[in-house]
Amino acid sequence: MTQGRSSTTTTRKKNARFATLMREAARDVDASRAVVALARADDVVSRSMDQALGPIGMTGPKFNVLMELAASPAGALPLSEVARRLLRSAPNVTTLIDRLEADGWVRRVRAPGDRRVVTAAITDAGWDALRRATPAVFAAEKRLLSCLPKSRRQDLARLLDTIAGHEDPAKG
Repeated sequence: MTQGRSSTTTTRKKNARFATLMREAARDVDASRAVVALARADDVVSRSMDQALGPIGMTGPKFNVLMELAASPAGALPLSEVARRLLRSAPNVTTLIDRLEADGWVRRVRAPGDRRVVTAAITDAGWDALRRATPAVFAAEKRLLSCLPKSRRQDLARLLDTIAGHEDPAKG
């Protein structure tokens, strides 16, 4: 019987310690729940996109670059613009473009007016890869959000855009 009471007392002390820690740290439980839910949702989305793109031999970041290039009027963008649109650092974009170039899906082109500017252009093979990938990705998107009516999907997009535009983690 004494051991049972000791265990209960220890549990209460740990709970009190945790409660004190949370209070001292000024935890906002709603904010914590939202961030954890975002992290879980990110994991679900990432796994779903990996499943959709895996059979095509593509990754989410490669797909996103190809989509940005394809959507641009010339089918090409300066690497700095790709980095800005995808919220990636220049070295990360360079590595990603290296991989896409090795796949034959993009080619680098120097800007005629300023040879310091390097542009990534989607190739015919890149268009073919995108043509194979888009149905799988768009079907995965629909499956992921099928639990929400259109108005809620629009609300979700607005809320996430607000969060994404609120604070740049790179600025510290």
